[in-house]
Amino acid sequence: MYGYFLLFQLFHMKLNFDLVMRRFVYSYILILGLLLIIGCEDAPPTDYIPQYYVEAFLIVDEPFERIKILRTQPLTDTFDFSKAFVKNADVSIKYNGKEIKLLVNDSGDAKNWCYYYPDTSLKVLPTTTYYLEIVTPDGKTITSSTTTPERFEWVLPPPDTIYYPKDTVNFSDKPQISIRWKSVKGILYYIVSTKCLDTLEYGKYLFPQSDEKNRRIYNPWDDNRNRSRYYYDVTNWDAIPNTEYPLYWLIFKWFGKHKIIVYSPDFNFLRWILQQFRGSQINPLLSSVSGAIGVFGSASKVEKDVFLVKNQP
Repeated sequence: MYGYFLLFQLFHMKLNFDLVMRRFVYSYILILGLLLIIGCEDAPPTDYIPQYYVEAFLIVDEPFERIKILRTQPLTDTFDFSKAFVKNADVSIKYNGKEIKLLVNDSGDAKNWCYYYPDTSLKVLPTTTYYLEIVTPDGKTITSSTTTPERFEWVLPPPDTIYYPKDTVNFSDKPQISIRWKSVKGILYYIVSTKCLDTLEYGKYLFPQSDEKNRRIYNPWDDNRNRSRYYYDVTNWDAIPNTEYPLYWLIFKWFGKHKIIVYSPDFNFLRWILQQFRGSQINPLLSSVSGAIGVFGSASKVEKDVFLVKNQP
């Protein structure tokens, strides 16, 4: 009887052992299969493919300059102008049966590197179609065109001197100043630019001169929480669909010497700069160049230097 019991125990142990081994084998096969499946998947893409970016504006009655050709860089890297700038491109502009070849200026700060035409006596003409052609070092061709708007003039230019209100809450002690200009055919929106020309010096522009320094205009709501990414920009931009513009006080960020410019932009210029006002990423659908992303636009302009007097020392 004891022998039968011992055989039963050994048989039961064998069954348990076989069950454990089968489970082990199945688990091993399952793990091996998963590893094979994972190994057969495509590796995640890690190589960044750069694109060419063009930023080129022609301003009527100004030289051909400040034309930039860059390569985009991955978000994982710190942006470097010197690495992004494309130096060895073949850049030409054609108009009225003529062709000019642009040269590269890569001296000084990399942020100012650009292509330009060295004969600065040659100016951009109004109501003229210009064709841009770029051949990159790797043989890629980029093309675009723009038709420059006509010239226009001030009707009511800004005054030479503007006095900032002492009451910075209600702005009640100084009347609002408006500027006006002639309309330009085909222009839907005008771009108004207010730029501080010297954020440091103030007294040297007075008569008699002094050593007084310039300073920012601080409003009650100017705290660190409400400061936008444009807080330190020296230029303020606005778009307006008519030919009169009120110089409201909040367009000024500093006192002292300023330049007020009104642009009449072509459609390429307008739609590109409007997206910059929104602070959004560049939209390739708004590009006006073929073979890259970016803009080739033009504008005519009027401008006037003004001096903004402090409301207090």
